[in-house]
Amino acid sequence: MYLLTLLEIILVTIYCAKLINNICCKEVNIIVRVTCLISWLTNFILLILLPLDIYVTFRDQETNSNQSDLGVHSREYEAIGNMYQILYWANFILCWTIIPIMQEYEEATDLNQAQKLMRSLINNGKFFLVIGIAGIVFIVIIVMTGQASDYGLTKLLKSMANSFGVALIIVLLGYSLIAVPRAHMRTSTLDVQMKYLYFKTAKITEEKDEAQHELQEKAKRVVGIRNQQKFQQESSKIYLKISIKTIPKTMYKDLVEEDAKSKAPGISYLQRMFFKEQPEATDEEMVEIYRDIRQKARTFRRLRAAWKENCRKAYALENVINSVENSDKKIHYDLKSNNREGSCSQQLDTLEWYWLCYYKPQFKILFSLFLGILSLLVVISETTLFMNTPFTIFGMPISLSSGVIALQIFCFVPLFYIAFCVYYGMFRIKIAGCYGLYDDHQTDAPSLLFATINFSRVAAPLCQNFLNMLRVKQRLNCEPAFKYAMGEMEFVPIFGVNVIQLMPALLLFLCFINYFDLYDRFMNFLGLKEFMFTETFSDRLIFRGRDALKDKKAYFIQKKSKVQKGTKKEGDIELLNIQ
Repeated sequence: MYLLTLLEIILVTIYCAKLINNICCKEVNIIVRVTCLISWLTNFILLILLPLDIYVTFRDQETNSNQSDLGVHSREYEAIGNMYQILYWANFILCWTIIPIMQEYEEATDLNQAQKLMRSLINNGKFFLVIGIAGIVFIVIIVMTGQASDYGLTKLLKSMANSFGVALIIVLLGYSLIAVPRAHMRTSTLDVQMKYLYFKTAKITEEKDEAQHELQEKAKRVVGIRNQQKFQQESSKIYLKISIKTIPKTMYKDLVEEDAKSKAPGISYLQRMFFKEQPEATDEEMVEIYRDIRQKARTFRRLRAAWKENCRKAYALENVINSVENSDKKIHYDLKSNNREGSCSQQLDTLEWYWLCYYKPQFKILFSLFLGILSLLVVISETTLFMNTPFTIFGMPISLSSGVIALQIFCFVPLFYIAFCVYYGMFRIKIAGCYGLYDDHQTDAPSLLFATINFSRVAAPLCQNFLNMLRVKQRLNCEPAFKYAMGEMEFVPIFGVNVIQLMPALLLFLCFINYFDLYDRFMNFLGLKEFMFTETFSDRLIFRGRDALKDKKAYFIQKKSKVQKGTKKEGDIELLNIQ
């Protein structure tokens, strides 16, 4: 059991390090990467230790069952409890102090490091001041209503914090428990998956074109003042130089040529007659220009990378669909290399053809059914959990007699699925202006730090919720090391309302509205599209995406030929030249 836990920690460490390295921009420094990796590990190790904790608890209970003192714990039990406390408080310090300060520091536009640090401390100080004032006001209200004397202030605040964590988990599960199985079922057929890629292509194309237009408009202002020398502060010249470097090279070159043509004698005279000449930029405007240029350039690069990746997937799937009836049982790709080398190349081609054309769609159907059953079991377990019944689904097969491997599987599979659904729901919701994780080295430091904060704040409630689902205390009359270390989280009424009793109804309601897509329709009806989990699936965008892929196919084929010939890659915005 210990070797399995150690192996899981090693594999998770390698995976997290590789994932952070793959999604981060080159500009993200090593300190940010290491800090985020440590925070991710403290989060995931909390979850990994749970099966070991349950195993040790069962073993100690069986060992001490014939002894009079049942409160004696083994050294392994106490060591796991100490590890929980170290991980929890390390995670708490990171996600509430260090990482928010680092995020504000990376987001600041100041040129001096001391000024960036000071601005970060001031902004975080304001946040904690507001939270502190709100907390004091709430405590005063609790004391005045008499609830503090009824239950105890510490127990009441602890219950509130745990209730908030559980409520957040319930809300995210209400979406993900339906969305995850349905996503696999809907894409189990090649035609539906192709339509989705067409739709996604059109959606990303619209967003990319809009981001390109906004970046060009802001870049025109930079080009117009690029030769300005009169600034009250020397830092404004530095902001101007950095803004120019931030603009994609090809875009900047085209705008400079356009600006030079507009300043020709005849054209320049007409412009002065009919258009107001742009004024010189002030020092305050230069800071704002730099902030806007940086943000818009990031957005455009992310959308461009996502557009290219989605197009490659669409072209590959088109090749798979067109190769279903091939007599040679081989998929002929337009953009990938079709020539495998080696003695088993033909067998590998045939195996790939069978897998992508026939077996993978069937596997996705079976996998979606398995996930659907898991979702149903989670809903039943969460519902019975808050009804205070001794019935538990995930706890029934877990016992010491089931064996180490079986106990690890019975604990790990539902825990991993619940954790995946919570994180899936957290990063599927699209709130305008917030950060996110992006593939292909497109995630900047503030986005990575923001995601790390949200990852870390649900780890402890997840552990608490899963242990409650197993009902270890009711079955063995003892607590796992997690509750021994963190203390019992009791739920008490707040302002006379027992919030925790509403959780089963809330979970069932959220699953219902997400199963019938009522949530997104309601948000769309209210005009709050930024709070929708998914986009509206329309035939118009499907046809538009299909046409866009046909138009841009020549670009990808041309790029493939350049790569095969070893041609040096041109500017990072060569895509603009063919649009």
